Amino acid sequence: MTGASGFLGHYVLRDLLTRQRRVVAALRHPLARSARRLAYLLEQIGFDAAPCIASGQLTLVEGALPDHLPEPTWGHTDDVLHNAASLELFSNGNGDGDPFRTNVKGTRALIEWANAHGVKTIHAVSTAYTCGWNDGLIPEAFHSPAPRFQTDYERSKWLAESLFRDWSQQPESVLTIFRPSFLVGDSQTGYTTQFAGFYQFARLVSVLKNRYQDPHNGKLTHIPLRIPGRPEDVQNIVPVDFVARIITEVVLDSNRHGRIYHLTNPQPPTNELMKRCYEDYFGLHGGYFADPATVLGHCTSAESLLWDEYHLLTPRVVHAPHFDTANTRCVMDEVGLTFPILDRERICMLIDWAARQQWGRRSPARRRERETAS
Repeated sequence: MTGASGFLGHYVLRDLLTRQRRVVAALRHPLARSARRLAYLLEQIGFDAAPCIASGQLTLVEGALPDHLPEPTWGHTDDVLHNAASLELFSNGNGDGDPFRTNVKGTRALIEWANAHGVKTIHAVSTAYTCGWNDGLIPEAFHSPAPRFQTDYERSKWLAESLFRDWSQQPESVLTIFRPSFLVGDSQTGYTTQFAGFYQFARLVSVLKNRYQDPHNGKLTHIPLRIPGRPEDVQNIVPVDFVARIITEVVLDSNRHGRIYHLTNPQPPTNELMKRCYEDYFGLHGGYFADPATVLGHCTSAESLLWDEYHLLTPRVVHAPHFDTANTRCVMDEVGLTFPILDRERICMLIDWAARQQWGRRSPARRRERETAS
């Protein structure tokens, strides 16, 4: 398994270990420090890794993509679960850095490793947005020809899928692709170690509130604020624990291998619902929806706090494709799993957890990293 200490990765690792699957996790150098961080992350979601390490159910080895992958001193590898990724939206301009280095070169290195060691089954975590700007119903299938992409990240993940697709044409090779949409925190607790996307915008709303609030006017603040987009459009955010559960159920059952799974929200919150959640949580009112062409690049000083800094993600406010989830629904039906709907209460819970962690500055994982580094 790659990416075991990532936000999604440590949830998947916990679920696999809970189900008694033996896992070899490749962690970055230095191994001892990475192992302590992973143990702490698992502890935060209620799992003690020590017994699994002691029994050999969990083996920790040093490895990194694309430079160094370990020799399989643990014996034969049945499956590879590739969860490591760079989430950088744009490259440094020459294509040598991230996200292409990790997501494309890393995928190529992993495939070479699998071929060298006789691995015939690969599970790879991609993104629902390899569809790029495609509209309509997005199938659980490879996108060919290449769509028009919004970011280098999307393009890098599409290129990685293409490499995996070519590998899957080899005899006896079985490829499973998981495509989550935008990950948010745990649907039951709000816990997260990743504060991008949804959380970036919530943080900027809090900055706006703090800058413009008048303590003499009580808790409510009113600012005329144009929101680029339509109230009925949706934001496809999905809780990390749901995504991890589906990945685990698929990995553990070979009858579910060999498909593409969209791990997306069947009832994504609308822009209007998100607006009401921000209003309720922050006490900031006065926003109204407007044509993006009249807002982006033509902002008031208050709007600039949101949209000038958030411009990399504003396309997702105005472009929200619908995803076919037939394969995922089959798994849900078979295991009796229902989707944790993101209603107003749950969205406010997610915001509250992140706000109490100061949008990542006080998160347990990051605090632990500072402690182990000192």
